[in-house]
Amino acid sequence: MTLFQISSVLFALFMAYVARIHQQKARLNMVEASFWYSLWFVFAVIAVFPQLLIGISEYFYFERVFDLLTVGAFMILSFIVIRSYFMYREILIKLEKVVRSQAISNLETPSRKTTTAKIKKANRAAA
Repeated sequence: MTLFQISSVLFALFMAYVARIHQQKARLNMVEASFWYSLWFVFAVIAVFPQLLIGISEYFYFERVFDLLTVGAFMILSFIVIRSYFMYREILIKLEKVVRSQAISNLETPSRKTTTAKIKKANRAAA
């Protein structure tokens, strides 16, 4: 086993440990945790046995397995970036709606200064 393979397996084990920590803190449910465990297991298997991907790389006409993994990684990263951007925009729109509704509701209720001024005026009239 090469140093790269050893470090890849250690990285996969560490990431599975991170997934376990988040599962214990109830940030991940069982399905999500199972997905992450499976992903890191597959990552470790591919790191140890890269020859498993030779058939796939030949099918897609890649010269080396590394080329296949690089193109696949760019595709996945592009998907993640675009999806994150759309989720960010969705959250931003929801936040803007909440802030607007709170601002409008604050305008409809009398302000504290107005209420305080009315109380002082009523106290002067009563005195």
